[in-house]
Formats: sequence, C-alpha cells, structure tokens
Amino acid sequence: MDFLLVADSILVLFILMGIGFAASKTNYLDRAGSKSLSSFLVNIALPCLVVVSMQIPLNPQTIEKTWTTLTLALTFFAISILIALIVPQFLPAKYSERGVFSFMLVFSNLGFMGIPVTQAVFGADAVFYTTLFMLPFNLLVFTIGLIMLRPDMRMNFNPGLFVNPGIIASLIGMLFFFTGISIPSPVYDVMNYLGSTTTPLAMVVTGSLLATMPVSNLFSDYRIYILSAFRLLIIPVVVWLVISPFATDPVIFAVPVLLAAMPAAANSVILAEEYNADSTLASKGVFITTLLSIVTIPVLTVLLM
Repeated sequence: MDFLLVADSILVLFILMGIGFAASKTNYLDRAGSKSLSSFLVNIALPCLVVVSMQIPLNPQTIEKTWTTLTLALTFFAISILIALIVPQFLPAKYSERGVFSFMLVFSNLGFMGIPVTQAVFGADAVFYTTLFMLPFNLLVFTIGLIMLRPDMRMNFNPGLFVNPGIIASLIGMLFFFTGISIPSPVYDVMNYLGSTTTPLAMVVTGSLLATMPVSNLFSDYRIYILSAFRLLIIPVVVWLVISPFATDPVIFAVPVLLAAMPAAANSVILAEEYNADSTLASKGVFITTLLSIVTIPVLTVLLM
C-alpha cells in the first residue's frame, strides 16, 4: 500500500512534467512563458500557499507536541544546511551550480508528497506535525535559500532582496500562527485556490525546461545521482541518528525522518528561474530525485514501522 501511495503521488508529478514538456515542444509554452509563469508562482501563488499553510490551530492539548516538533524541525534543517554547505564543495561544479545543489539538499518536497505520504502511513496526527515543518521551511526558503541560489549575494549583499513577497508572507504567516489569528473565510478561500496552483504549475515549468535539453543530458549527469544519494538516503539516516535519542513519541520521531527522504522541492525550479540561477540543473535534480524516490521512500517507511 505504501508503494502504491508513493507511486500515485509520483505519477501525478510526472504527468504534470509531461504536460509542460509537451507544451514546450509544441511551442505553447516557450522560455519567456516559463519565466513569466515562474514569476507569477514566486510572487503571488507561493506567498498565498505560505500564509495558508501556517493557519494551524494551537490549543493547550497540543502545545507541548508543537514545541517539540518545531525543535525537531529546526534540528532537521540545521543538519540539512550543514550537509548542503559541505557536499557541493566536493562536486565538480561551477560556483553558480553549487548553490542549486545546496538548495536541493536542504529543501525537500514537504507539501505535495510529504503530507499525503505521512498521513497515509501514520494517520491524521502526522499531517499536523508535517504542517508545522512548513513554518521554518517557508522562512528559510526565502532567506538562506535565496543566498544559496545566488551565491554572488554573499560578496555583494543586498538587503533589499529579502524584502520580497515570500519573506513577507512567511512573517505574516508566523504572526498569525503565534497569535492565533484566523484569515476570514473568503480571503482564505482565494489564497488557498491561488496557493494550490503552486506545485502543479511548478512541475509544468520543470517539464518545459527539461524539453530544452537532449534526453541523454537528463540522465548522464552523475552529479545528480550523488545529490540523490544524499537527498533520499544519507540525510534521512543522519536525521534518524541525531533525533532518535530525543523523540519519545514514535510518530513525532518518524515524521522528520520520512520528510527528510522526500525528493527535491518543486520550488527549486521556479525560484532558480525567478532569481536567474541554473534552473536547468534544478529541473534535472527534481526529475531524478522524484523518480528514484519511488523506491527509497517505501523502503524507509517499512524500516520506520
């Protein structure tokens, strides 16, 4: 059942990539169109998704587990960031490519794949814990994530780059989370509709970029397989070893490990495209890690259970 669930999620992603691939090959979606679509996603759809994903109710019964999960989430990302800063230095990659590799090592597909997989394996409680992981995820994507994608920023730091819809949405979402403010229903519905377009359209953009390269190039870059080994196997194992002494609740322990095993985030492509990083490399990374995860996620799920 776990295998079928993962296969179903991945099949949807590949169909969406296939649509983008076909749209590019038939000239319905050219490079300029992909760029515009990425801009819409990064500046409108993704910020809406960020705010909506942080509409998590807090109550006295869950407050202790909430703080435990957030602590584990910060540990999770600290481990990923440390690995992401080290591994690309040993890859034969251009300076600009290293940032894309780092981004894909830190940020996995928590939303589209993480939520349905953890829910199916561990039940409704796992959805709550998975959603909590989106809090630091959203904030880090638009801060550390942008610095990774644009390594030139380290030498020519521009604080204005951090005044963007994504970071503003993250701060608003966290304010609403910690104060318990709920978005009015009509506004929530509009933002939810817009936010729900993020993953489908991001995969369409990914497919359109894959269409611009020879098929042989898609599978011949051995660096992507090294990335996949860390993204799908090594990082989850390290997270497992580090948090196992501290997580007493089996579900709270298992969720971070499983989320660490998700393929590279679809957002890798649209953010790379929007901020003029190597979106072609990001597309290959998302494609290959998603393909290989059909084997690695079920195996890890069996071990966790």
